[in-house]
Amino acid sequence: MPRRATSKISRLPSEVRDAVNALLVKGVTIEEVTAFLVEKGVEIGKSSVGRYSKNFAENLKRLREAREQAKAIVEELKDRPATEQQEAANQLATQLIFDNLLQAKDKIAEADVTGLIFAVASLEKSAVMRERAKLSFRKAAEDAAKKVSDGIAEVGKARGIDEATIREIQAKAFGIVQKAGT
Repeated sequence: MPRRATSKISRLPSEVRDAVNALLVKGVTIEEVTAFLVEKGVEIGKSSVGRYSKNFAENLKRLREAREQAKAIVEELKDRPATEQQEAANQLATQLIFDNLLQAKDKIAEADVTGLIFAVASLEKSAVMRERAKLSFRKAAEDAAKKVSDGIAEVGKARGIDEATIREIQAKAFGIVQKAGT
């Protein structure tokens, strides 16, 4: 007999399911959760609650690990450009999606797999767009620096400043090191 894709608790109304989840986060026992559900009129056995509780605890553990990883990444990249932070976040999200796919194996429905594939595709599209933005920004910055550098050279020559001094000014202003004659 094939396994059910969802547990009985997963099919309960969201307010009841959310209450069960809150109880599990608090660390109440399976017996207490079962009693709570019976009190709400749900016919359910301890074994069903136990399976749900185990899966819930595993998911909660993975979520906490992901949160810790995200905090570590944010701390590591706090002084880096936002594009690098976004790239790291996308990589973490992609890894989490693949981890969940591996964990779920044959337990998830085909529609869920399709949704996850679209999520990964969206993250990859975001990465491509971010790289394009970085290249565009870099090119614009290089063009602007070249224009300013050329302006420094033009004004310097018009004022009779020698080439070596102009290159020194450019190097100090922009970190541009030019070879003689360029």
